[in-house]
Amino acid sequence: MSWLRANAPLVIIAFSFALRIALALGTDTYPDEAYYWTWSQHFQLAYFDHPALIAWSIALLGIRFGALLWGAVALAGVHRLTLTVGGTREQAWWATALFASTPAAALLGTLSTPDAPLLAFWAWALVALISKRPVLTGVWWGLAMLSKYNGILLGLPVLVVFFRRPLHLVIATVIALVVTSPTIIWNATNEWEGFRFQIWHGLTYGGGGFPTFLEFLGGQLLMGGPVLVLLTIWWLSRERASAVLKVATLLPIVFFGYASWKARGEANWTAAAWISASVGLAMTGFEKWKRAALGLNLAIITVGSMALLIAPRALWNVPAVQKLHGWAWLERVKGEGLTVFTSRYQLSAEASFYAGVPASTVGGRRSQYDLWPQPELAVGSDALWIDEREGPPAELLVRYETVTPLDWPLDERQAALHPFKVFRLSKKKP
Repeated sequence: MSWLRANAPLVIIAFSFALRIALALGTDTYPDEAYYWTWSQHFQLAYFDHPALIAWSIALLGIRFGALLWGAVALAGVHRLTLTVGGTREQAWWATALFASTPAAALLGTLSTPDAPLLAFWAWALVALISKRPVLTGVWWGLAMLSKYNGILLGLPVLVVFFRRPLHLVIATVIALVVTSPTIIWNATNEWEGFRFQIWHGLTYGGGGFPTFLEFLGGQLLMGGPVLVLLTIWWLSRERASAVLKVATLLPIVFFGYASWKARGEANWTAAAWISASVGLAMTGFEKWKRAALGLNLAIITVGSMALLIAPRALWNVPAVQKLHGWAWLERVKGEGLTVFTSRYQLSAEASFYAGVPASTVGGRRSQYDLWPQPELAVGSDALWIDEREGPPAELLVRYETVTPLDWPLDERQAALHPFKVFRLSKKKP
């Protein structure tokens, strides 16, 4: 028992990482992961929704292994950041355990989304910045921006540290721009599609106002953990700590909190804030409260991971469960060997991933599929339409002579998770 108490942070880190591995191995490919996987099959400097690093990562490291690796790099960055700001080794392990136990880190360190490399490079950019190493700061900052557009927010901490060192500021900024130049080049040659989409998505999509701001607050309590969030507010308002840590914590929360008044955002957008918050909290008092935050978060990620892994009948209609189960059913499309059309980019991506067939979208939200050419189909050839709610749209019906619903049985579980409807589009017209 004494050994367990002495090594509690290491045990917590190991346990939380074991949960990540179990979740990575025991669930289907998340829709966005499948979408980024399709990107990895077509090398580009950037893509419609995000910079290219997540696609390159999947191409080199695979989907879930790459995410787990980025998660480990982020945890190593939190440990190093604590030592860099003057913390002890014990505090460094507690900071790492605090961050590892947050639902945000647990989820984003398991799924291959742009947040996985973003969190890793964000942590190491802060290490280089506090060490006042402009070249490394520029490299890590650039890689953070190459992971996700959120990385640009590191510009304010860089300015805070290098404000009185203009040469260091210029060096870090220029290097960061060079590293992230593939994103800039792609946008410049594609009518700034990515920048325009993210501005629309972050500031106008889905309405806004007080209801979406309340959603944002609830999302932060979920992603950071209720006690840890409350401790962070106390730490930001009362404790003396590194200005860089406080800026790096406040900036994502304030920026996306403001954006939530304009549009419906996503709770994970502020995930980087919990890196510096965990470091700051590990170096303060109130040990009982910190242990309470750690214990509650550990309970949340344990129960959450088990629920997502086992996916009991009572949770079949829960969106989080639906996004991680039921997609492998699409493997049966492989037997048809036909091009698939759907109304949603995630569904088209899942069909390509599990069935290995060409896929595209007709209608639905604009995505990378709108920038790629439609699959070339010969006159007289067939295709499939797959959806969870509707049949083929009129604009697709007019391209084929006949449309026939296919009776592919769904068991009770599959019908609750994804009630796929499949139609065969026969004999493409000239």
